[in-house]
Parts: sequence; C-alpha cells; structure tokens
Amino acid sequence: MEVYEYLDQVEKQIRQEAVREEIRTELRQHIEDQADFYQESGMSRKDAVEKAVEDMGDPVETGVQLDMVHQPQLDKKLMLAVALILAAEAILQIFYYLRVERQSLVISVVAMLMFGLINFLWMLMFAARSFFSQKFHKASTWFVMWLSIAVLGVVFGGTGISGTERAGLTSPEVLQRMASMLITMLPAIYGGMIFGYREKKKGFARLMAIFAGDLILGFLIGGGICMTLLVPAHMALLTTGIKKNWYGEKRKKLLGRMWILSGILSLTGILVSVHQYRYRQLWKDNIHSYLAMPDLPGILKVLTGEYFPVSLCVCAAVILGFFLWMILDIRKLTNDLCRILCLGILGGFLVQTLYSLGCLAGLGPYEYAFFPLLSVWYSGMGAIHWYHYWFLGIFLNCHKSDRIIPKKMK
Repeated sequence: MEVYEYLDQVEKQIRQEAVREEIRTELRQHIEDQADFYQESGMSRKDAVEKAVEDMGDPVETGVQLDMVHQPQLDKKLMLAVALILAAEAILQIFYYLRVERQSLVISVVAMLMFGLINFLWMLMFAARSFFSQKFHKASTWFVMWLSIAVLGVVFGGTGISGTERAGLTSPEVLQRMASMLITMLPAIYGGMIFGYREKKKGFARLMAIFAGDLILGFLIGGGICMTLLVPAHMALLTTGIKKNWYGEKRKKLLGRMWILSGILSLTGILVSVHQYRYRQLWKDNIHSYLAMPDLPGILKVLTGEYFPVSLCVCAAVILGFFLWMILDIRKLTNDLCRILCLGILGGFLVQTLYSLGCLAGLGPYEYAFFPLLSVWYSGMGAIHWYHYWFLGIFLNCHKSDRIIPKKMK
C-alpha cells in the first residue's frame, strides 16, 4: 500500500476536520523516519517504505483509535456552575415579579425559566459546535467588518465637547469629560488596531499609527460607543491577532501593558468623577437609581430588605469565585490560541465591569451598567445580555477544543 493511500484511509476515520492535516503530517513523518531506519539496515527505499507502512497496522483501526483520542469533551463542571447560577437568578426574578408586579405565578415561572433556558442553550450552542475551521475564520472576518462599521458610526455620529462647552467647564470637569471619552473610545482603538498589522515588518508600525490616530480622534471628536462592543472588541483583537501571529514576546508584553493602561484610566476617571460630583452626590443618585431597576442588585434589595448588603456580598462572592475558577482553569490549557482567547474573554469582562462602575460613578448613564453574570435580563437591556453567554460558550469551546486544535492556524 502506498503512503498516500494509507494516510487517506486513516484521514477518513477522523471526524474532527481541524486535526486531520496535523495527524496526516505526523503519521507521514513517522513512516518516513521508520523507512529511513529500514533503509539504513540494508533494505531498498521501496521495500523500506512498504515495511514502514505495514508496521503502522490496519489504517481503518488506526484511524478509529486516533479519532477516539481526538474527540473533544465539554467541561461539565463549568457548565453545571453556569446552569446553577442561571437557575438561582431565574428563581430570584420569579419572586421579584410576583412581589412587585403581582403577576400570575404561572406566567412568572414560565417566563423566567424560559429566559434562563434560552441563555443556557445559547451558551451551549457556541460551546458544543466546532468553530476552529475555515468557516470560523470567515465568520471572524464578517465580525470585524461589522465592528468597523459600528466604530465608524460612533466616530462620525458622536457628540464631542464643543468650544462653547469647553469655555464653561472647569479643569476637573474637562478632565472628567476627556477621561470619559478616552474610556469609551478604547474599544474603537482596539477595533482599529485589528487592521493595522498585515506584514511582519511594516505592519506593526502601521498598527501603532492607527492606535495613535484613533486615540487623537477620540480626544478631538469625542463621542461614545455602544457598551455592547466592549467585550467583542477585545475578543476580535485577540482572536485575529493570535491567528495572524501578531504577537511576539515583546508585543505580548506591550499588549499586557495596554490592558493595565485601560484599567488605570478607567479607575482614574471614576475617582475624578467621584471627586468632582461628591457635593452634588451624583454617584449616590446613580447608585440609588440603578438599585431601583429590575437588575439582580435591585431584585436582592426588594427581596432581602435590611439584609440587602449581606445578600449582595454573598452574591458578588459567588460570581467572583466563579471567575477566579475560570482564571485558574485557564492554566490547564496547552494551546496558545485557546489560552489567549480565554484571557481575552475575561479581560473583556473586566473592562465591562470597570465601565459599569464608571457609569455608576457619573462617567455615563446608570442604565448602561451591566455586570457579567451578576446582571440579569430585563426589558430594555438589548443585545448586551446575549454577548456574555456567547463568550462563555466560546470559553467552554476553547476548553473542549484545546487538545485538538492545530498548533498553527492557516
């Protein structure tokens, strides 16, 4: 049997398309090494190759065994944890709507359980399917195009600080407004960077030029960006970057410093806002208004009464524990793409949390506050709610696909 015939039969047994080429390459290399050994022992090249192929065993049986080894498995513990969190939130919402809006018990139970089930199935859809293929790459391209259109819409449709406004603002107010614009423009900056690197030498300089251009544009024009883009922007940057091998060791360090810069700027803006408005108590008004909304903190306030601080701390501790578990779980991953993708998801969640805290502190409308996993669906939330479960699904997908993804993505 010829080498290519043997490899073709083995490949037909592998159900995971993403690993077929890698397995084929490894088997071919193993056959060639074995053939070289036999040839050094005195056999002709043709006989040595035939002997090496024969030593590999039955191609169908070999393919079936390799297929079993490379079958991915979902992380059932993480899935169960998400399911329990969704179930607990659904139960709290049921009691809330029964008390506040006095809805029918049947309607409340069915509605909340349905929303919880939809969230879980939405996450499961992205966790169970295989996205690490050519189709995934095409989908990523369309996603980046959509992100760019959204960023352009924000830049040309945003409202900046006019000269008249600047004349009437004090230094702390200007600083607060500029910090707010910079924070909201960070996703646009990251989105623009996606197109900055196309060649190994000139591309990185172009990437930095686009970064600087977006930064200046954010200061001059101002405007905001829909909060739903915060997490996807980070995801798009990291996903596209790792597939195109943007990041050497120095560039990874630079990217890490950018994450730190994002957090420092966000916290600085929050502190400036609190200092500026402490006499007007805007941040207190924002928090009180947010707690009046049917989000999970507001639900806990209604249901627990005087025990609200304790219940909120317990709930926050559970969510924080879950995210710490996710961080520690990333250490088990062996594939760089999966590891960076998961870090990108958690980094995006962190920026989303900082942005929400900034909104409560006065940097933006309190209605835009949305905390990953802690916030629940309610009327008017829009698409932001679905993004978190989408990326949780991708997080689980990375764990499932860690061992089967080729080391080099084409």
